[in-house]
Amino acid sequence: MASIAAGLPSREGEFQHRAAWKAGVMGALNLLAVVLAVRLVLLVAVIGALWLAKLALDVPVAMQMPALVMLGVYCATVVIPMVWLSSRK
Repeated sequence: MASIAAGLPSREGEFQHRAAWKAGVMGALNLLAVVLAVRLVLLVAVIGALWLAKLALDVPVAMQMPALVMLGVYCATVVIPMVWLSSRK
């Protein structure tokens, strides 16, 4: 009976193994959440640029140039820096 009990891992060792496994899984999930959050923000910025482009092309010709300028400012100050920041990782 003692030889069978000697082959089994101790409770403390099992708890340490479970804690290490849980920490590893939580770390992987945390990294996944960070990456997906960055991608989601980038997706929203690009969708906003596409929406502004559609609005800029749908306005009357007299207002089209200021609308295109606003689109350019949005792309230069939001979309391009977001793409640059997401490509750095």
